[in-house]
Amino acid sequence: MKNNIQILQPDDWHVHFREGAMLKVVSHFSARINRRCIAMPNTNTPITESNQAVNYKAEIQNNSKSEDFEILIPCYLTENLDLNDFKEGLKKNIFIGAKLYPNNVTTNSSLGVSKIENIYPALEILEKENKVLLVHGEKIRKDIDIFDREKYFIDQELNKIRDKFKELKIVLEHVSTSYGIDFVKSNNLMGGTITPHHMLLTKKDVFIDDSINPYHFCMPVAKTEKDLIAIRKAACHQNKKFFLGTDSAPHHINHKLKNILSKPGIFSAVSSLELYASIFEEENSLRNLEVFSSINGPKFYNLPVNKKNITLTNEQWLVPEFIEDNNIKIKNFYGGKKLNWKVKN
Repeated sequence: MKNNIQILQPDDWHVHFREGAMLKVVSHFSARINRRCIAMPNTNTPITESNQAVNYKAEIQNNSKSEDFEILIPCYLTENLDLNDFKEGLKKNIFIGAKLYPNNVTTNSSLGVSKIENIYPALEILEKENKVLLVHGEKIRKDIDIFDREKYFIDQELNKIRDKFKELKIVLEHVSTSYGIDFVKSNNLMGGTITPHHMLLTKKDVFIDDSINPYHFCMPVAKTEKDLIAIRKAACHQNKKFFLGTDSAPHHINHKLKNILSKPGIFSAVSSLELYASIFEEENSLRNLEVFSSINGPKFYNLPVNKKNITLTNEQWLVPEFIEDNNIKIKNFYGGKKLNWKVKN
């Protein structure tokens, strides 16, 4: 085993920075490693206009403690979007693309889309501007089991979009099922982000007897062992269409404990690349880490691959259990456990 591995600097194509005090606490953890991050627009007041995106980008960058850190923001799609502003935002690269949240599917998605057809005008613009649609792929309905939401969304919603907008590039975010993996692989204009927690957790780690582990609860929820194996294989071995997206999503522990079902999210930014490296090592595929973390994403988004390198050392370290700062306390994913790889400062 090598003592060090060197890869091109990675990007994180799915991060939640939140706002205000929380943003000030968490933003530098992503900036410590990544050259670029896509900041999710489901803030308390969703980022639906270009001026909001400009201000949010500046807020993150000013608190990131890094001068060489670029924030990319997708527009939060709603059914009454200002299409002129949306188009101009895409043309000026204020928006990297657009994010589709089905209504009430996750945190701050109450303004999300109820009827897919209502956003077709926005998708037409997106396709013409050669920008990317990012999708939270779950369909919520009383008769749909929580573990089947991804499949139902693909079958009943995403297939509609895929058939109508044949030249539209689409990312299925945080793929959580083998069904989702197969769907991404089936179309040349599909890509998929994969989180570390969906490669480490199954539903047995979330739903324990009659209780829920709040720190392992996220949307989409972790699924079966079969799904976990398929996700690992896609990331580590069949990885041309899949790329790094942590979906790192902080909540104050008080909110997680009191509002488990309404506060999905796992915070992994403290040890994100180290987690991926450990998983790739377990899969005997460390040679593929750079492709997954640093190359596939930029290629999909038509952006240049980063030029700087980053080094990971083969050393054991303990992931801090919590982050505590400015009256904010967050539980770290894998907190209190040891990892065998560490990013070298």
